[in-house]
Amino acid sequence: MNEKERKKVKFSLIKFTKKGPFRTTGFGMIDDENLYTKSKTYEDCIRYCHKMPNSTNEFKGSFNEFEEIEFENDKGHLVNLEIENCYSLWFKILN
Repeated sequence: MNEKERKKVKFSLIKFTKKGPFRTTGFGMIDDENLYTKSKTYEDCIRYCHKMPNSTNEFKGSFNEFEEIEFENDKGHLVNLEIENCYSLWFKILN
């Protein structure tokens, strides 16, 4: 796939949290590295996906993403915390 070439996909993305899994499904675009959805770009996740057996256009995989959050603790101090988000991704390339 060309670096600039994007393909339309149908996707299912599961984010695993302490409260349980959170599933997002829909249509988006991919290139060689990223998944682009209406609400967010998931960077560098496509390389962790592999072709599903007996399929020519379905892929799945899992990846981790780090996110920095800022919050106020009990003493009123701002605290920065880096959290790791774990995802499972399935997508089908649409023609």
